[in-house]
Amino acid sequence: MTAPAFLITGATGQLGATVVEQLAGRGDRLLLVARDKDRLADLEAELGVEGKVETVVADVSDPEDARRAAGEAVSRFGRLDGLVHLVGGFHAGPLFLTAPDVYERMLRDNFLSAVTATQGVLPHLGEGGRLVYFGTPLADVPLPGLSAYAAAKAALVTWVQSIAHEVKRKGVHANAIVMTMADTPAKRRERPQMNFDHTVSPELVARVVGFLTSSASDGLYGCAVPVLGRFEFSSELGGPPPGVGGPPPGVGGPPPGVGGPR
Repeated sequence: MTAPAFLITGATGQLGATVVEQLAGRGDRLLLVARDKDRLADLEAELGVEGKVETVVADVSDPEDARRAAGEAVSRFGRLDGLVHLVGGFHAGPLFLTAPDVYERMLRDNFLSAVTATQGVLPHLGEGGRLVYFGTPLADVPLPGLSAYAAAKAALVTWVQSIAHEVKRKGVHANAIVMTMADTPAKRRERPQMNFDHTVSPELVARVVGFLTSSASDGLYGCAVPVLGRFEFSSELGGPPPGVGGPPPGVGGPPPGVGGPR
């Protein structure tokens, strides 16, 4: 049986190498796509295998580039079975300091790039095709200063749920992974004081990519699959978890030896 072939867009991003290792490790053939020629060349030197893991420089937010990348996958592998869309961008800042072009960039990077990449891939997919995208819990519970990013990701997830009804008619599965910040060496360098307990490992995310690109997920169409690790939203109104610096539910004081006088 011929191994499936997938287009991995945004392959030079924080999850790219781990996702490639996961899918290539089970024998899939992959065409890695990114805009940065130098970073893509580094990734190819690290993980590339002729006829199995190859690369092409393209900007899939451009419809012509997206069609070209999909055509390259078919040309090199003889087939195309799906898309793992890792393209995205992030911005934090209050509304009054966020220019309209930032909102446009967030929509282009996080939402419109998925539209054009999918339009490029979809004509080549048949029964059992797979489309995988990436959302965030901030789309459902947006926080201050993240309006541009959260709105763009909310648009993406809503769009995935909508197109899933269209593409399932030809046997194609479209689903999203909802994840928080990935625990990567780059993030640890950028934020050395952060508590990384609530991040999620790229390996855990890659396993779910493997699931969503396999027949094990045959029953899933338009799902937003949470891969959040130990992440949780918290509020001072809710207080700490029971037994950690506060009273258990329904009790007026802390448990013995926890948070009380000594």
